[in-house]
Amino acid sequence: MSSSASALKQHVIIVRDIHEVQDALSILQEGAVIFMDVDDTLITPKSKMFHWASPHRFLIDDLKKDREKIPNFEAILSHWRLQRETMLVSEEWPKLMHLLKQKYSVYALTKMETGPIGAISSMEQWRYDELTHKGISFTPSFEGTFKSVLRDNLLTPYPITFFHGIFITGSYTKGDVLDIFLETQIPAQIVLIDDREEHLDDVKEACARHGIPFLGIFFKGMELIPGLPDPKVADFQKEHLLAHAVWLEDDTAEKMCWERYKSL
Repeated sequence: MSSSASALKQHVIIVRDIHEVQDALSILQEGAVIFMDVDDTLITPKSKMFHWASPHRFLIDDLKKDREKIPNFEAILSHWRLQRETMLVSEEWPKLMHLLKQKYSVYALTKMETGPIGAISSMEQWRYDELTHKGISFTPSFEGTFKSVLRDNLLTPYPITFFHGIFITGSYTKGDVLDIFLETQIPAQIVLIDDREEHLDDVKEACARHGIPFLGIFFKGMELIPGLPDPKVADFQKEHLLAHAVWLEDDTAEKMCWERYKSL
């Protein structure tokens, strides 16, 4: 395929609900492979702190940027992951995933640490269990040369891994994962459904390098989840997480927060 022909088939569309996702996927080529982002695409924390319009939405991302300055960072991150309650971004995801797997290979592509971290002995197993409990599963294997640890480098702490249909980026990018995936097979088309434009652009560029048609679906379903956090409660939740490595859901945090203010 020529670079100009490939470029014509590298595009991204914006959708906000499952029906628009279904419409976008209705014209896929036979032999397409679908990759699904996880956080804020398939599932999201229940707490209003992490809702789309919340000024605190990127709390965890911000903590990761300062991880070297936080002595107990791994405990904080792992306990937050273990203790938070989650919900489906759309209740229709499990049904759609089941239908898609009947026709296409469908994998998760999630950006997070791999291996053990803090109180979590295996991020791969934790992520798999989290999604399974929500009724979501993926194509369990893929053709071609396969190792559970797909890339390791002494300069990076977390390798790319594959576990029961879930690709986890570790210290790499989603485009890096696609580069490795496309070394083993040449699908008719790659699809990525993701809530972050930078990941869509990264995978789009990887597909262009390999001459593979790409469809990016920029999923903004988070915008449909209502509710904003109380600023005082959100600050209390953050403070408590950093001080005690314990996550408090909204109702508990609200009660503790106002009890503290009444005692002042």
